Amino acid sequence: MKTFALISAASALIIAGTVAYAQPAPPPAAGPGPRDRAPMTRADLDSLTDARIAAIQAGLKLTPAQQALWAPVEQALRASAASRAELMEKRRERDPSAARPDFMQRLEQRSEWASKNAASATGLATAMKPFWASLDDRQKRLLPILMRPASGMRGHHARSRGDRQHGMKQGQRAPAPQAQ
Repeated sequence: MKTFALISAASALIIAGTVAYAQPAPPPAAGPGPRDRAPMTRADLDSLTDARIAAIQAGLKLTPAQQALWAPVEQALRASAASRAELMEKRRERDPSAARPDFMQRLEQRSEWASKNAASATGLATAMKPFWASLDDRQKRLLPILMRPASGMRGHHARSRGDRQHGMKQGQRAPAPQAQ
């Protein structure tokens, strides 16, 4: 009889635990989310650009000779940041009640943005070439990491769909689950 009572009690505990585990999680506490805060101003973006440029310089520990080659790179980075800020301001100024652009207008906008991005990348590459040649191996290893946008600043155009955050390289896929 004792064995039956023990088995019954253990079964009841297992069932209760399973039922408790299957309950939906409570909704998260209401709090300010990213959409609830005020949009970033141009001054905010300029401050973040200053901080990012200072972080790159500090991380590389530039020599005086490299510091002289850094100035054109810094100018190119600031120009690129200013271009992004202007685009953001244009998007904010758009009238939300205005008709959505048609396919051809969107295609022309994308073409214009791609041309601006290409010009920005070309300017950075041109400025970077002599600076890159002056870097030692440690600095060359760190520079791409330091110039990578912070995860919070990537926006919806991030190239990695979260893969990098989980230790996977760009383009690498998670292994398929093994059949058991």
